[in-house]
Order: sequence, then structure tokens, then C-alpha cells
Amino acid sequence: MNLKNKMLRITTVVAVVFSFIACEDDFETIGSDVLGGPGFNADLYDDAEINAFTYSPGAVQTNNLQLNLLGVYKDPLFGTQEASILSSVAMTAVNPDFGTQPVLDSVVMAIPYFSKEVTEDEETRFELDSIYGNGPIKLSVIESKFYLNSFDPETDFQKTQKYYSDMEPQVLANLGTVLYENESFLPSANAVTEYVPGIDGETDTLNLGPALRVHLKKDFFQSKILDKGGSADLLNFNSFRDYFRGVYIKADEAGNNGSMMLLNLLNTNAGITLYYKTRVADTQDVDDDGDEEELIEVRRSFKLGFGNSRVNIFDQDTPDFNDDENLFLKGGEGSLAVIDLFAGPDADGDGVSDELEHLRENNWLINEANLIFHVNRNYMTGLAEPERVYLYDINNNVMLADYVLDAQGQENNPASTSNNAHLAPLTRNENGEGLSYKVRITRHVNNVLNNDSTNVRLGLVVSQNINLVSMSAIRPQEGREATAIPVASLITPLGTVLYGPDAEDEEKRLKLNIYYTEPKN
Repeated sequence: MNLKNKMLRITTVVAVVFSFIACEDDFETIGSDVLGGPGFNADLYDDAEINAFTYSPGAVQTNNLQLNLLGVYKDPLFGTQEASILSSVAMTAVNPDFGTQPVLDSVVMAIPYFSKEVTEDEETRFELDSIYGNGPIKLSVIESKFYLNSFDPETDFQKTQKYYSDMEPQVLANLGTVLYENESFLPSANAVTEYVPGIDGETDTLNLGPALRVHLKKDFFQSKILDKGGSADLLNFNSFRDYFRGVYIKADEAGNNGSMMLLNLLNTNAGITLYYKTRVADTQDVDDDGDEEELIEVRRSFKLGFGNSRVNIFDQDTPDFNDDENLFLKGGEGSLAVIDLFAGPDADGDGVSDELEHLRENNWLINEANLIFHVNRNYMTGLAEPERVYLYDINNNVMLADYVLDAQGQENNPASTSNNAHLAPLTRNENGEGLSYKVRITRHVNNVLNNDSTNVRLGLVVSQNINLVSMSAIRPQEGREATAIPVASLITPLGTVLYGPDAEDEEKRLKLNIYYTEPKN
């Protein structure tokens, strides 16, 4: 292909180009009208120069995550990752009335797992989703005395506060009572039956899906909550937030394996529920003795929800991979790939490579453009692999134009499928081993070649839920290659190794494939 080849600007061709761009047609649709038609050539350009390298960002902002990781994940290639959660606690009702002489029966903390019902032989059971590993962990729940600000006091409370994944030393220095401890905790797929006291005094039975469900220390909540009924500490949300600052749900290693769970602490069934007995006036004359002022014993419950301030805290190995032929991607506080397309020499020093200048002169009609990332099975044999990768604009910390052209899914549902055209799921062989990821960037490449868009640097991360498109800040540091990373990458412990553009195996090198149409000379 002669990069210096120029074609005449033909009015009809220009009209076709812009009409198809405006319609956002797929490759196949465009091809039915143009490819193979009289007066046109269809061809493939796959000689684009690409630079790509692995970058480990270090500490990342984790107090803006919709979902949170909890547990220990052991990866023989990437090392061990521990994920704990610091969360504020919020009352579901202010200035609660606990009656006379309330006494706790039990305190239960529950966080539902992602799961699905499966029916076999007329029996229904649950299968857990987004659980990585099958070994036990040490799980602790501890009172936190660290106050989580919503706004940054260093900016005179004008900007939201950022908390980073490496803040565990600060948290450990501000812990209180241990509320729960289990040296060998394992997630369970068993359904949960909950008996909830109703307003009428009767007990309601709730059949719920599997959940992380543990009993917390009663004495603590008796004095911290029930005995404080009517006090200023429980008068409103702000006073309570300062009074009971939160809980630290801490995960530690408990053996050679481990388990990592993806959780939604804002699920309606998540929280800390206090079940208690109390004495209230018999205003309904339940015992039919005509005395509506006597005190009778009833069962009640009061729920504390997890607050909007939550921080995922990571303790994560960061191996130094000295391998320029491959790209090492890891979730959490892991690593990403930084990619430059059309990265050849720039003879005139104008910031645009010679290759890109020549391609822009061709005025091609871009039918499809994609990047194929081949998995290096020499590294990944026997390892769990992420189902998706996510490509974004590192310069501006936003999704690519191709993302918004595809169907979107549900933010807080890792099983929700979307963007199968732009960010296709991992292609696997008959043994379930990953082969490649295909990322279609037709609109992005068309904008760069034909619409004078800036040829921005791209970032590639792993993801189990590409519906999360918000960004998390990377802690400022000298010489950093990126200022933010997609939230989608922070909520998975998985990693993968992909062949880069300089791989020795030419068939598996990272390439940009541009399928285009141009008029015949």
C-alpha cells in the first residue's frame, strides 16, 4: 500500500461517506451498498504503527465505586490481592423510638451476593456469581472511628473528597471494638430465611437469596444504639454519622487459597439489622382487658444501612514484568496498557505522524476498524480470565465514541451483557481457554482519519462489567502516564496477558485492522 497515494475528491463519494457516518451503519450494512459496487475498491489496511506498554498506576480512588470487592484472591502470576471495605453507617429513620427497656435479641449484618436461581429436577437452588476462588478467608467486622468526609476540607469543602486504595494504615489507627471475627469464612450459596417482626406483633417470614450474613456483637449495639434512644446522637443523620462513624469489613489470608466477592452494599437488603424486645403501651388492647395504657412486650427491629461513603482498600502485589512483547492487565490496584495508534515518525514535528497525515489524504470510507488482542496462553494456562476488556480515551478520561453506539446494560449487574459489538466478550476455544478480544473502533478511527479528531492515547483495562463507565482518579505522582482509570477495572481481581505490537509471533501481534472503500482510479 502506497501511503502517499492521493485520490480525487468526488462529490458523490463524499455524499456517500457522510450519509453512512450519520446513519452509524454496521459494517455489513455499509457493505451491501458500497463494497463490490462498480467504481469502488474494498481493501484492508493493517500496517498501522502501534506503540503499547504496561503501566501500573499505584493507588487509585475507591470511594466512588458502585460495587465493592471483599476478600482474598491468589493469582500465581499476578500475586495476592486483599480487598477490605471501610463504610459509613446510616440510620433508616431519625430519632427512633425503641420503646421501654429495649433488649437486643440479635444483630445481623447482611450483604446479598450476586446470584441466580437454577431449577433442576423440579428443585430450585442458587448459583453464586462474581465469586472468585473457593478457599476460606479470615473475615472481621470492626467499629471504625475514622470520619469519612463527603467534601474535601483542603478545598474549603468545595470539592468532593477522594480516598485512595492504600489508606489502610490510617484506618487501622482508628479502629474500635471487634464486632465479628471468623478465621475460616466461606461464601455460601444457601438461601436465607429471615424472620422479621411485623408492626402488628406477628412475625413475617422472608425468603431471600444467598448473602454474606453474620451475627455481630450484641453488647456493643445495645449500648451504642438501643440505650441511646431519644438522645442527641440519634436525633438526625448528621449527628449520627459523627457518633457512629462506620465499620471496617476486613479480609485477610487464611490459607493457600482464598475467595474474593463482588458486593453491592447499597442493595435494599444490605445493612445491619437490630432485632430486639421492648415494652410498649397496649393501645390496641391486645389482651382485651380494657387497659390501653399497660405495657406489653413486643418484638421489633431497627435497620442501619451502609452509607454513601465507602472505600475499597487494597493490599495488592505488583509484580515487575520485564517483558516488552506482552501487555499485562490486572484489575483492582493493578495495571493497564497504554496504546498509541499511528505512532510512526513525525518528520515535520507538527505532532501528527507521517503515517497519519498520509492516511488522512486518502479520504477512505471506513467500513470497519478493530483491534485484535490475542491472549498469551503461555502465561494464562489454568488461570481464570476476565470476560471483557475496556478501551478508553486516556487523554480525556472518557469512553470512545463507539461505546455510545452500542446497547448499554445495567450498572450494578455484572451478568448484564451489552456492547457486544464494540467490546466483544472473550473468544474461547473448546476447552474454555481465552483466545482473543476484539474491540471495534470504527467511529473512533473514522473521526481520526476523516474528521480531524485528535489521535488520542488509549488505555486498555480488564473488566467484568463494562456498563460502569465512570472514572476513578489515580493518586498524583511524578511521571504518571494516566490521571484516571475506569471504575470497571477496579471491581475485578482478574488479570490477563496479551501479545503486544512487538511480539515475536507475527500472527498474534496487536494490529489495527481498517476495512475501507475507495473509488477506483
